[in-house]
Amino acid sequence: MNNSPANSNERFKYSQEFLEFSSFADSLNDGLYATDPDGRFIYVNKALVKILGGEKPGELLGQSFLDFIEPSNKEVMKQRYQTFQHSNVPSSLITVRIIRADGSSGMIEIRPGVPGHPGFSRGVVRDITEIRKTETQLRETESLYQSIVDLSPDAIVLSSLEGAILDFNEKALKLFNYERKEAVLGLWIGSFVSFSEKKALESLLIDAIQKGERLYSEVVLVRSDGSTFLGEVSAKLLETINGENPLLMMLARDITDRKAAEEQLRALSVTDPLTKLFNRRGLTLAAEQELRHVKRLGGMITIMFMDMNGMKIINDTYGHDMGDAVLVSVAQVMRETFRDSDIIGRIGGDEFVVIALNATIDTVKPMIIRLRKNLKKCDYPFEVSLACGAVEYSPDVDLSLAQLLKQADSAMYKDKRQD
Repeated sequence: MNNSPANSNERFKYSQEFLEFSSFADSLNDGLYATDPDGRFIYVNKALVKILGGEKPGELLGQSFLDFIEPSNKEVMKQRYQTFQHSNVPSSLITVRIIRADGSSGMIEIRPGVPGHPGFSRGVVRDITEIRKTETQLRETESLYQSIVDLSPDAIVLSSLEGAILDFNEKALKLFNYERKEAVLGLWIGSFVSFSEKKALESLLIDAIQKGERLYSEVVLVRSDGSTFLGEVSAKLLETINGENPLLMMLARDITDRKAAEEQLRALSVTDPLTKLFNRRGLTLAAEQELRHVKRLGGMITIMFMDMNGMKIINDTYGHDMGDAVLVSVAQVMRETFRDSDIIGRIGGDEFVVIALNATIDTVKPMIIRLRKNLKKCDYPFEVSLACGAVEYSPDVDLSLAQLLKQADSAMYKDKRQD
């Protein structure tokens, strides 16, 4: 009786059972194979032909896996196959790199079944080339993400959509005064927001998520020791690869120093550096706001335009340092004389403007008398005095601030000539 591999193959091929099995096997995405005792293929389905880079099953019959294994892995694969052939249990999963018939490379998983008798075997093969590529890309992406997170100047907090913290970079640890990441993982992200602002921020965040937008807000944040600071927070929903379980990424930074610097710059932009009163810009902004308020809601304000008497003589005789000292003294006397609600500004040189709120000219006359009286108390080797002109503004007055100042200036010069 001829038991050559070819005859064995023929008997197997033409059995009715094999034909039914072959039809089913060719419908699968995974490769199926059967080998003789020498490891040569006696059956392969269409999927395995494709996985190994062939065109027809007949091309692979008589070949073995070793013909497709990357050279550096052939010896190890051969030893594993021999060990498997002499056992009666399924082999563990084999992952190996291959060189396909068309010359391209790939990665496959071989799951051998229990060896048949006498030494015939079969198994399942899966092409995991794309899976491995994806895994590599994910590792590279994760590495890139971690590098960005670690190098970021901002605190980065990653949480679930429910708010449970999943990641916390080094900057976040320092910002919120934690020593170890493990201490914050699982905490609620709202734990770092001031209690008084939690609901408002949550509402803004929900609205941003629903609109698919990025949240940006300035909010009081809380450190682990309970101390608070003003923070700038931005947050955005991150979609995951599978589209499930989206994540929330929040970036935060301490803006306390920046806000202080901005406030200082703002103050400098509207403040006269010598007298610390409003400068022309600051007074204009404040005055125009009050004019709009009166126009809309009614009321009365009085604008006073004042000019120092004899300032040129003081500068020429005693020097500009003395002149500056006098201006500072006048500014201080004005602060002490007028009400806290009144707006006082030095608009240039020796010119001052006072906006008296809820006041008429008759109302401010006693203030002007008191101002002149207080100026006479200044301890200088000369008299400190000023001329003043005033104009009223009410909702029925259709004049701009510039026009009102011009009228007050004209009234001031009349007062100066009378002196």
